[in-house]
Amino acid sequence: MMPRRPAGFTLVELMIGIVIAALLVVLALPAYQVWIADAQIRNAAESIASGLRFAQSQAVARNSTVEFIIDPTIGTGGWRARLVIDGSILETGVFAEGSNLTAMRVFPAGANTVTFTSLGAIAGANADASPVLTEVDVTTSTAVTGARNLNVLVGGGASGRSGQATRTGIKVCDPKWPATDPKGCPA
Repeated sequence: MMPRRPAGFTLVELMIGIVIAALLVVLALPAYQVWIADAQIRNAAESIASGLRFAQSQAVARNSTVEFIIDPTIGTGGWRARLVIDGSILETGVFAEGSNLTAMRVFPAGANTVTFTSLGAIAGANADASPVLTEVDVTTSTAVTGARNLNVLVGGGASGRSGQATRTGIKVCDPKWPATDPKGCPA
């Protein structure tokens, strides 16, 4: 009769299992980083678009002029919608959780405000005479290759880059897609 081997793993089997697990983690890490960066970019872009839509709807609902103001500072920035008539804040959004590693560029350069009239249209000029915000490009602030950038377009006026007055509405688009695709950004 042969002696029974005790139940369990040998040290060699355990080490092989740990090496395989470590290899799988190392292989999955770059894809996980891209996934996190994409999620943060999407969160920031959707937050901006939601804030713009909120400001526009409040302008119509209140029959008053409402401003959307963005602060694109990494980690501490955000947006707010406020009534022009008395300056009261209607809603705010903060880029703290879920989009704190994003970088934003506004067009035209230096613009941070868009004003909606009581009919929901974009006013030709802001109350403070600053340039009217027409586009926000959202990218990752970290060195993650392969992350998808998104643009938030504010229509009605001239495009931030091309100068053509062809857009209307508020749109989140992906610049990697062709302009003819619904997901793509207009040229």
